[in-house]
Amino acid sequence: MKQLKYFIDDVKRAIGRKKLRIFTVCFTRSFWGLFNYRIERCGFSLFGSIYPIIRILYLPFSFFFQIISNIDIHYKADIKGGLLIHHPSLGIVINGVCIIGSNLTLTGGNVLGISRSCEKGDFIIGNDCNLGANATVIGPLKLTDKIRIGANACVINSYSDPGLTLVGIPAKPLENV
Repeated sequence: MKQLKYFIDDVKRAIGRKKLRIFTVCFTRSFWGLFNYRIERCGFSLFGSIYPIIRILYLPFSFFFQIISNIDIHYKADIKGGLLIHHPSLGIVINGVCIIGSNLTLTGGNVLGISRSCEKGDFIIGNDCNLGANATVIGPLKLTDKIRIGANACVINSYSDPGLTLVGIPAKPLENV
């Protein structure tokens, strides 16, 4: 039931300090996209390698949630709680090999994908990271904690220094640009 705890963390982060915001959050695209991902991830966690077969029954619902939310997060992606998505109408895509820490913020139009075959553990994003609008991260790579990626940046290299701001195509630390 780890996914339920993560989903609660996602919702709490979306609500912020204003507790009555829960009524608005439940009607957002982000809520339903994250709900769909957490349900699928829970199914994968429970059933493992036979989940793709069981998933056939859930696919119509999954497609419906993807259409409504414009969020496509693969059920094999391992994402900790506190995922916050601001503008999902721009589209969100997260590949299944991603391992992502807690409190990731996606602004919208973000793609976390791979350029060649990767294994689990080849694409890691740390805790408290933030991706600007239309920022793309193409793995395999490893990003440490508190990395900020500017709007329209394309990250293709690993960075191990926490707190960097990456900008440009290909993305480089702000001090080096």
